[in-house]
Amino acid sequence: MMDLSGVRMLVHGLGLSGMAVIQAAVPRGASVCACDDRDEARAAMLPELTRLGVPLLTPDEAASGEFDLCVVTPGVRPGNALVSALERRGVELISEIELAARLAPCPIAAVTGTNGKSTTTVLAGLMLRASGLRCGIGGNLSAEGYDLPLITAAVTEPADDALCAEVSSAQLERCYQFRPKAAALLNITPDHFDRYAGMDDYAAAKMRIFQAQHETDFAVLGLDDPMASALGAGVRARKLWFSARQEPNEGAFLRGDALVLRFEGDEQEFCRTGEMRLWAPHDWLNAAAAACIARAMGATIHGIREAAVTFPGLADRMEHCATIGGVRWINSSMCTNPAAGAAAVRAVAERFPAVVIAGGAGKKLDYAEWGEAVARSAKRLLLIGKSASDLQQAAEAAGANSIEMFETMREAMEAARCLAQPGDAVILAPAMASFGEFQNFRERGRVFRQIVSTFGKEAEQ
Repeated sequence: MMDLSGVRMLVHGLGLSGMAVIQAAVPRGASVCACDDRDEARAAMLPELTRLGVPLLTPDEAASGEFDLCVVTPGVRPGNALVSALERRGVELISEIELAARLAPCPIAAVTGTNGKSTTTVLAGLMLRASGLRCGIGGNLSAEGYDLPLITAAVTEPADDALCAEVSSAQLERCYQFRPKAAALLNITPDHFDRYAGMDDYAAAKMRIFQAQHETDFAVLGLDDPMASALGAGVRARKLWFSARQEPNEGAFLRGDALVLRFEGDEQEFCRTGEMRLWAPHDWLNAAAAACIARAMGATIHGIREAAVTFPGLADRMEHCATIGGVRWINSSMCTNPAAGAAAVRAVAERFPAVVIAGGAGKKLDYAEWGEAVARSAKRLLLIGKSASDLQQAAEAAGANSIEMFETMREAMEAARCLAQPGDAVILAPAMASFGEFQNFRERGRVFRQIVSTFGKEAEQ
């Protein structure tokens, strides 16, 4: 474990992870200064920084300061002027999860990928807990009850037996010694092109999760995802594959409706899809990935099964909010990219005629495949948000013609209530970020739930 006593540290970025780093480093003897380019963040965090005795520097002051280490948080964009200045001066620049790994007293399981990270991370952690292990769950998770930064989990007493963490590409950018005992790459589909130059750049950031692993560690990889499976060939750690289409020599897979785990020459079925509370096919694949991670970290087959059949899912991810007048209302606000949006719509449309609410703020992504999925699967498409026209063009190009545009989500939901028939499902699957009408996907999902609740009360009157 790293000794922070006397380390001169700058924390650049005062969001959740930046403040967590400061709160972990100060009691451990580090001499910490803080900086943020955003005036509103500086003003909001000044009282807590003052309480902790942490000086708040301007970017110019920080650029000329003497530091041994700078922790760069995910909100700081590549090419940031202060980061570049410190880099030229030879200051070590690391991420929050890199520091967390240097401080953690126990093994870490880390999960990355474009979609499915949160569900897989939490489920793997619950499988470990159901096996009798003390397991912290957190990282880049945006899920109520599990939104603990990895640095906070790493320094929590008493020490856990293991930590399960979701990690983003932005967090992985400045990782060097970060060595998860089990590292998972679920999938790679286009996302965050407002940050990365393209797929190669984005994938390179994701692949940093494996760079410090040894042959005795585990790499969990999505066999059905073309990019993840191709990149996995170059990983040095022991590979566990998960799949809905093939039966890997080691890993987890679907055989009919059975989820099966193969590990160290032993093959065991751990549950049936019909037993699970997770009902979407992509979530069955997440459960297979979670089983691989948990088994690699020491979970028992009984613990894996218990968590798999009892886990209710996370808010904002295929969340069944209510059935009103025979119409199901499903909140999948976390679908912030086209691949996630398409998967959610397909999952619903396999069971119910789907009225789809989508749209938000675009991230310079291609929506052609999303348009094809929606054109095939959606009964009606209701669009909102400042980039709704991008979705309209993609859907129309694929042959969709039942499309309407709305200014707000409430207006779209009122229209959906009128359009949906008993037996239908209305799903919020935005395929875009939330910025504009909402601060984040969680607020968007919360508003959806509130409006559905209002509809339910009105139906009872």
